[in-house]
Amino acid sequence: MKSFVSTTLLVFVLFITSSNAWAQVTTSGLSGHIADAKKEALVGATVQAVYTPTGTKYAAVTDIEGRYRINNMNAGGPYEITVTYVSYQTATRNDVVLQLGETTNLNFTLQDASTQLSEVVVKANREAERQGAGISVSGETIRRLPTISRSLTDMTRLSPQVNNNNSFAGTNFRYNNVTVDGAINNDAIGFSPSLGGSTGTSGQPGSSTRTNPISLDAIQDIQVAVAPFDVRLGNFLGGSVNAVTRSGTNEVTGSVYGFARNAALTGAWNGASNAKEKLPSTFYEYQTGVRVGLPLIKNKLFFFTNEEITRRQDPVQFQAGSPSSLIKDVALAQQLSDFVKTNYGLDAGAYGDYSIYAKSTKFFNRLDWNINDKNQLSIRNNTVFSEATNLERDAANFRFGSIDFKQTNNQSSTVAELKSQFGGRASNSLILGYSNVHDFRNTLSNVRTFPQVEIGYNGVRSS
Repeated sequence: MKSFVSTTLLVFVLFITSSNAWAQVTTSGLSGHIADAKKEALVGATVQAVYTPTGTKYAAVTDIEGRYRINNMNAGGPYEITVTYVSYQTATRNDVVLQLGETTNLNFTLQDASTQLSEVVVKANREAERQGAGISVSGETIRRLPTISRSLTDMTRLSPQVNNNNSFAGTNFRYNNVTVDGAINNDAIGFSPSLGGSTGTSGQPGSSTRTNPISLDAIQDIQVAVAPFDVRLGNFLGGSVNAVTRSGTNEVTGSVYGFARNAALTGAWNGASNAKEKLPSTFYEYQTGVRVGLPLIKNKLFFFTNEEITRRQDPVQFQAGSPSSLIKDVALAQQLSDFVKTNYGLDAGAYGDYSIYAKSTKFFNRLDWNINDKNQLSIRNNTVFSEATNLERDAANFRFGSIDFKQTNNQSSTVAELKSQFGGRASNSLILGYSNVHDFRNTLSNVRTFPQVEIGYNGVRSS
């Protein structure tokens, strides 16, 4: 028996932002006030921000009140901010880092060019434009924070509103909305396991195969919101998880990484509920991958790629013969297995030690183009091939190996974003996203037309 579900999702988003609007959810912003030594506003002062990793330039001119604002800026940094005005000394601020979805406030005081200065002080503070509960997780935090599942879930747990299983404010994880580069990245089919966030999937594509939909090494910044006032953050009752991916820079950077653990590191035991049952576990998990970022044309065209392989094996607990199992007598399990094989030709499958697996292969590629000082275009694709076997037992339900099935999840997501500036007074962000998810399962039984049979035993059932 074979069944499958396939979905195709096309997302089109167009935002136009005026000088007093919120920062885009895929970008950051910069604002502030420019004044002279007498605290009088400087009208027409030029503010230029340079994203030093790629040389991308942003500019704005102060208004009648001496205020400026720049939208649609790349999250992260460092930035070099320069303020110039006729007959005044130039002021510069280096190593400015912007948080995703927030606007950083930088105020400058310019000195008259004829005044000899021994020191120039630039005052800066974070503007509280991120109204509502939530947090921003920077790229530096992602790289430094210890993580087990290496997933978005490990990062969202930094928010105090997150409970177990990626539940925000007490709601089920299925009520969350996850976006990557502005495109929706939820489990539209609904195959997420009931454990949800505890598996590291948080109800995203790939949940059915217990895999993460995107490698953590491809993530640049993450924004978590629970009760935002921004109308663009919607379509959720739990929490909003918004992430943007890495891009190439003017420097060639990369890494080869690997992570592994087994029963010796986790303390896991195969079906063990007490000391008498302890047996060495067959559990293991490892990830290995590579990432590279480089310029194709310095200050103009950049490329970033990340490939990752994940393999995991888990022992199925409550095997026949263990004190905690429904079937504590191995001979009874053998008798049932022999009966169905003799009478129906069905191999009921394993009833002792059994292991299930999950494996995935991820490919991520991104291209960034600085078209000019007013327009930047980015195109990225994330493709994941994954599969997992599924057999569960507990104290009230014993299942033979023939109940096991293999779930396959293949997905591909492509997003293009064009960011434009219009004279420093308005900005535009155009996002086009296309996602395709193919999720299906196959039984592992040697007789695919044999129905599932449940047998009552000791007041409970086995199958």
